[in-house]
Amino acid sequence: MEPLLQSMTTTVAQDVRELMHATDLEEPTLLEKDPPNWQWHLPLGFVTVVAAGALLIAAAGVQERIHEQKQGARRHVKTKMHIKKVRPQSAPLPPGAS
Repeated sequence: MEPLLQSMTTTVAQDVRELMHATDLEEPTLLEKDPPNWQWHLPLGFVTVVAAGALLIAAAGVQERIHEQKQGARRHVKTKMHIKKVRPQSAPLPPGAS
């Protein structure tokens, strides 16, 4: 068990050292650059994420409306009872009752 722990400790330590020095050895391959004449003072990646979120919200609204139409969802139509407030009235008294 001891040799296994020793080899794992050595391997992990070596991997961590390589990861720490990897940024010193290589130049970054991908840099985010703003296009020419970019006037928004916001990173282009942030603007892209916001635009994608807006499109997702719009697509969800369209999908919900299509789902309602396909499922035949009942629209809330006001009946005459809702339009004209009907109040309960007492029943007429029978003849001879006071």
